[in-house]
Amino acid sequence: MISVNRLTKSYGERYLFKDVSMSINRGEKIGLIGPNGAGKSTFLSILIGLSEATSGHIQINKNTRIGYLPQEVSFKATTTVLSEVIEGDIQIVKLLKEKRDLEIAHKAGTPRYGEVLHDLEFLDYFNLEHKAKKVLMGLGFKETDFVRNANELSGGWQMRVLLAKLLTSSYDVLFLDEPMNHLDLGAALWFKDYLLQFKGTFVMISHDKDFLTQVTNQTLVLEHGEIVKIKGGYEDYERLSSERRDRLLKQFNEQEKKRQQLLEFTYRFHAQPNKASQVRAKKRMIEKMEKIVVPRDRRESIRNFKFPEAKRSGQRVVSLSNMHKSYGDIEVYRDFSFEIEQGEKAVLMGENGAGKSTLLKILAGVIDIDKGQKKLGHNVDVGYFSQTRMDVLTFDNTVFEEAYSASAGKMSGEDMRTILAAFFFVGDDVEKKVKVLSGGEKSRLILAKLLIAPPNLLLLDEPTTHLDVDAVDALITALKKYSGTIVFISHDIHFVRSLANTVYRVQSGSVTKFPGNFDYYWQRIKSKDSFVPDASAGNFVKKIKQQDSKPRGQAFLDHKAQKKRKSNNTKVAKQIRVLRKEKEGLELDRNVKSRVLSNPRSYHDKDRTTEYGKVLKEIKIRLSDIDKEIAKLKDSFL
Repeated sequence: MISVNRLTKSYGERYLFKDVSMSINRGEKIGLIGPNGAGKSTFLSILIGLSEATSGHIQINKNTRIGYLPQEVSFKATTTVLSEVIEGDIQIVKLLKEKRDLEIAHKAGTPRYGEVLHDLEFLDYFNLEHKAKKVLMGLGFKETDFVRNANELSGGWQMRVLLAKLLTSSYDVLFLDEPMNHLDLGAALWFKDYLLQFKGTFVMISHDKDFLTQVTNQTLVLEHGEIVKIKGGYEDYERLSSERRDRLLKQFNEQEKKRQQLLEFTYRFHAQPNKASQVRAKKRMIEKMEKIVVPRDRRESIRNFKFPEAKRSGQRVVSLSNMHKSYGDIEVYRDFSFEIEQGEKAVLMGENGAGKSTLLKILAGVIDIDKGQKKLGHNVDVGYFSQTRMDVLTFDNTVFEEAYSASAGKMSGEDMRTILAAFFFVGDDVEKKVKVLSGGEKSRLILAKLLIAPPNLLLLDEPTTHLDVDAVDALITALKKYSGTIVFISHDIHFVRSLANTVYRVQSGSVTKFPGNFDYYWQRIKSKDSFVPDASAGNFVKKIKQQDSKPRGQAFLDHKAQKKRKSNNTKVAKQIRVLRKEKEGLELDRNVKSRVLSNPRSYHDKDRTTEYGKVLKEIKIRLSDIDKEIAKLKDSFL
């Protein structure tokens, strides 16, 4: 369908990619991946003719219809949402105009009129309204939104209109640049199911590993100025990449071993005339050795790094009592009560407009409540991250200076560079001015600052936006090691699935707690409720209950399963409480003994000093074991 021959794009002496040759074939579902700044978006825009290549050639088969979703769009439509989706396709607009012109000219009986009708039928125009409504509902629109003017919507909802248009029309190839950025998690899951059934071809940029793994069958890797095409989804790419790296590392080690043997021979015998020819031969062998480059694992630095511990908070971290919050005439919460417990890594789920961001901002203290009470627990420090809060950065600082400012002088320069490397600021990157950083780099720097001197309550609003796949994995690793409490919002399926141990479903001004991971939550939701995705642009969500049509036998089985689940979760919760009580006792004992040892007089009693030192080591080991046991128990919630 599309052939690329020796395509090159450069800016001066800097090459984004060079001499790329590849093809896009019918039926391929391609994930385009690579680090931020590698040129993925530029590559897509060149393929569709919006940008020019420095050199090379692109050949597109005749009559191939291409749809394109950019990351951002300037929306100028004056039609309704539904009309824009149905009639927004240029080819359909031309045919409809010709159809009307022929009718006005009383030429509805001509062969050309029949051809126009045939072309409209081929483009599935006469079924488009039904299909468009289905797609719009899937992407979170309500029926009342269909008649709204598209230009009244926010930028995020306008992007959904454009995506709906692409999914409704009959395009041969879709180029999708970060389509998940403007979707909530529910719409993202619907979109995933849609693409699984999609019969056409697409090339999609995404940083969600789970999403790419499930919907793609080919992977394009853009890195170091090259594009490599791999058969299979993201998991296949990771497996092949790991195998290649292991193979190169083995070859590198074997070569280094051989090089050292040759060097030792030349050092040992270089002064002996009778060995001169052998020494020259060994030196030539060393010179002819081909350099083996082992790709750096960008995530390696964070795997071994231990972030500073957050101080322990009380069991109840933050609570809201009888809270009211409105925006003008729109009531978001009324007489609402809510609390977060220590150790929760909780995701707020719900359609756009359900009140998730409002709740997170209230917890962070960014916005005030109208009525009621908000109370922070004992010893609680709050850290808040949002894509819009760039005011926490000093733009004239370097990356290193900005990060160092968060440590209050309590971290060495070497440790600071290590933690920055964990967020992919390496080498000269740490000397960049904050003002020249990209959006993704600024996000990484803010997240790094939060973990350099970590508060014990982290509130994160879409922390993975603008992060590439490796950066998302690095953040997951860091947050898994983090000992405090997290409440977050994210549309990234992989991030949510990897991190959340509790799900709060935000809906119609209330919140339902699901004490388990995302898969448990999603299984419960799919089995209990039938959802017509109905978050509107600027309106709040209402749940539509499914009528219970299960046979009595099935209902009995469900009751038994629910009883078993409740019994298991009660047992697990009890075990966690016991472990936490033991942990508190050990921490008290540790603090007492540490204070005794810190007293200079204690050094006169060597026996007691030795005994306390031994006990403190045992306490440290046991505390670590307790944390692991609690984490394991949390995963066993049904």
